[in-house]
Amino acid sequence: MRRVVTTALVLAASAVIAAAQTEPVRDAGAVRARVPTTLKYLNERIDEVSFDSAPLDQVINWLEDFTPMNVVVRWDILEENGVDKDKPISMQVRNLRFSQVLWLLMQEAGGSDVKLAYRASGELLIISTADDLGKEMVVRVYDVSDLLVRAEKFYGAPHMDLQNSQNLGSQGGGTGNIFGGTGSGGSRDDDERGGRGREEEDTGIQELIDLIVTTVEPNSWALNGGLGTIQAFRNLLVVRNNILVHQALGGYVEEAD
Repeated sequence: MRRVVTTALVLAASAVIAAAQTEPVRDAGAVRARVPTTLKYLNERIDEVSFDSAPLDQVINWLEDFTPMNVVVRWDILEENGVDKDKPISMQVRNLRFSQVLWLLMQEAGGSDVKLAYRASGELLIISTADDLGKEMVVRVYDVSDLLVRAEKFYGAPHMDLQNSQNLGSQGGGTGNIFGGTGSGGSRDDDERGGRGREEEDTGIQELIDLIVTTVEPNSWALNGGLGTIQAFRNLLVVRNNILVHQALGGYVEEAD
């Protein structure tokens, strides 16, 4: 279980702020087999980014020149929240992904007062406030089988009967067996092993759900007064929440073709 907790914490700590529109659930295998265009754009490496008190709209122009995505800024909403086009932006970074640069830009432009976000899907990149883009809910299915892998336990092993060993020694040997079992297991052992395995798996996925709800945007979940839900189906998690949560859990969200 330590592996489950550690891996989930890493996922929670790797959140990248973004927001996206509602999309129907798709087959998890099909999603993994697909190479998302959005992910390709956001993973693009940038050798160096350098701005020294550059106006925000100038930085946006640089974004438009760098990426083939269509960049849309909801200036009216930003300005309502005190983020103007001439907001000075200072940034000096090297060898970062485009998504990381976007995240740093969101922090720099919003400051401590306003939380900005972006929605990246297909060929479209929308920049606004987290409150604006986080209103719409997104449903996604996550395969968490790799987080629930455990070392196989060995059931039906023979055990040594020390009392029987002493008796055999005092009798001068014989054909008796000092082991209390044959080690062959049997249907009972198999049933117990299967039952314990399923019980441990159910416990593991529930602990993972509890961890997510308490560490990833806690106020967004229905259990804490929000709208988000998370349900387990075998080794899958069905999550309905805003894109900030999905970014923390599984990376980027892209619209269906």
